[in-house]
Amino acid sequence: MLLPKGNGKTTLFASVSIWHLLTTADARCYIAAASRDQATLMFQHALGFVQRQPALAELITVRPGYRELRRKADSGFVKVLASDSNTSDGVAPSLALVDELHRHKTPDLYAVFRDGLGKRNGQMVTISTAGADSRSPLGRLRDKAHLLDDSKQDGFHLRARSSDGSFVAHEWAVPEGEDTDDIKVVKKANPSSFVTLADLRRRRESPSMHEREWLRFACNQWRGGLEDSWIEVGKWDTLMDETAFIPEHADVWVGVDIGLRHDTSAVVVIWQRPEDEKWLVEAKVFVPPEGDELQLSDVENHIMYLAGYYSVQGVVYDRWAFSRSAQELSSRGLLCLEFPMTNERTVPACARLLEAVNRQEIVHDGNPILKAHVEAGAVRMTERGWRISKGRSTQIGVGKIDALIALLLVFTVANDQSNGADSVYENQGLLVL
Repeated sequence: MLLPKGNGKTTLFASVSIWHLLTTADARCYIAAASRDQATLMFQHALGFVQRQPALAELITVRPGYRELRRKADSGFVKVLASDSNTSDGVAPSLALVDELHRHKTPDLYAVFRDGLGKRNGQMVTISTAGADSRSPLGRLRDKAHLLDDSKQDGFHLRARSSDGSFVAHEWAVPEGEDTDDIKVVKKANPSSFVTLADLRRRRESPSMHEREWLRFACNQWRGGLEDSWIEVGKWDTLMDETAFIPEHADVWVGVDIGLRHDTSAVVVIWQRPEDEKWLVEAKVFVPPEGDELQLSDVENHIMYLAGYYSVQGVVYDRWAFSRSAQELSSRGLLCLEFPMTNERTVPACARLLEAVNRQEIVHDGNPILKAHVEAGAVRMTERGWRISKGRSTQIGVGKIDALIALLLVFTVANDQSNGADSVYENQGLLVL
């Protein structure tokens, strides 16, 4: 089954697994999640059903450490496995449930489940959202399903079935050519009753919603590659104000992204203008000598110059290649905050930066190098959503995005501090709230 995000896949799998456990003698129900985090989430959904219903608690034993539910009447169980688990060899499922196959790094767990079904005449259900690569395990499976002779397209729903009925595919998606901005059209691809027009409209109109994210996760359309810019073409130019400048002694934040050999580095300064609360952005990009590495002392000296001219509230950096410099700057009295570049933190940070751009909360002076770095950023999809990555080249900067990453880091921290939000960053080993 292929259907858009938000149609209750995780809850459905949790409920079906418990139903199977209680209605099948010596049930062997395995749930394959894409990652350990998703496996834990899936187990928590199933656990929630048991904990909220005393009648179920009397029938089922919970084993949290194993992400497993056991039926007390026999040896039946429900077990959640991550796709990167190496403990799945030799399984013989009575029911296998494969969640979000488009996120599985390899097809191994799916193949193990499929090959083990015959031992108990088992069944397997796979539910996923559209992927980004048609060459992935899910993409190849989908292509084969579309070629089956017994295939029927009924509006926004496709049903395909093998000749012996052993394989059936269902896909809900907005067909190519339909208006993906029409909420009523998109609703036709979202079969769950709790996905409402109001909910879809709210998601579509969110300033942090990226077009690719909307097409994949709301419309269930396949979108691959990195050709999409993270920012709408021409949008950065609309934020330019040639007269904008950051005054001396202003309370500024500094962001740093380092690239050593064959790459640029960038230092970005931002300041929130009191009269309209917009963030003014200035940037300096360092280019290492041909065939040589950047001297980090050049970056350190520039930051100390900024500290003498402005009132630097903090220096935000990615740990890679800058930890020693952060220690040095800290010894000189600057607050240095490490920004963990994990998907968990970077994905929402990218969404917030895009939202700020779309709401015109950012102003710049037209620096062409900064513009090139900003416009060279592309979309990369992760298990938590989209994030900024290197993409297409531009005339100036040849596809470099260091200034964009420095802006992302410093804007996220400064904006959190401005709004009084609790943020967790590392200050030379200390937790900063």
